[in-house]
Amino acid sequence: MEKAGRSYRSRRLFGLRRTRYHITCRDTGCFGSGNFTGSDKLTGSGDRSQRIRTALSGYQGDEQQARNSFGSSDASTRRLAIGALERLGCLEPSDLVTALEDPDPSVRRRAAEASAKVPEIDLRPLLADPVSSVSEAAAFAIGEQMAVNSIELLIEMAAGHEDPLCRESAIAALGALTTLDHGDRDAILQCLLSAMTDRPQIRRRAVLGLFQFDEAIAHEALTSALSDNDRQVRAAVGDLLGVPVD
Repeated sequence: MEKAGRSYRSRRLFGLRRTRYHITCRDTGCFGSGNFTGSDKLTGSGDRSQRIRTALSGYQGDEQQARNSFGSSDASTRRLAIGALERLGCLEPSDLVTALEDPDPSVRRRAAEASAKVPEIDLRPLLADPVSSVSEAAAFAIGEQMAVNSIELLIEMAAGHEDPLCRESAIAALGALTTLDHGDRDAILQCLLSAMTDRPQIRRRAVLGLFQFDEAIAHEALTSALSDNDRQVRAAVGDLLGVPVD
């Protein structure tokens, strides 16, 4: 019961929120309420027109348009088609498998994000994607999938990836995976402890994972983090331990 409470508290306070792609109306490229009344009258030519029709198909219930766009020669249209099919509830695992092998990184990234809700999709190959934004999205999605078969690769990413956002996503995913019963908890613990020497945003992620451990070394690391030179790290630990910090 105590461990379940810890998991709830850490997710409630900080969750697995992304930091790289936080954009309103991500798939349509617009900002606002998402009211598309009368938008079927929009006209255009070429790729722009196709992108508009694809984005709107997800709101207008037009699965056929979304599927036609999924095979477009335009990468932005293919990316929008993933979002449209997802909104319509028609995105199949086979669609994601195809999109994850797309030559365009923006399509692979969008497919990785959508795979977060589809645990049968194996995202491990994307952790080694040459484009770091794709790897970051894959690590995030793996954490949402709770895919324990990815732990070793996540540890490698957390320890050695050159992009700090990839390391952060890997640490966040590992923190989520500490709530499950498996044989890799010791390896995760050592990785989280090592992450406490990384950048502040990565240390903040690490403390959430360390909070799931009963080992004395994890408690010592959290106690030490109460005097971290980053205020947000101190605040995160203080909230988890229920102690005031300055």
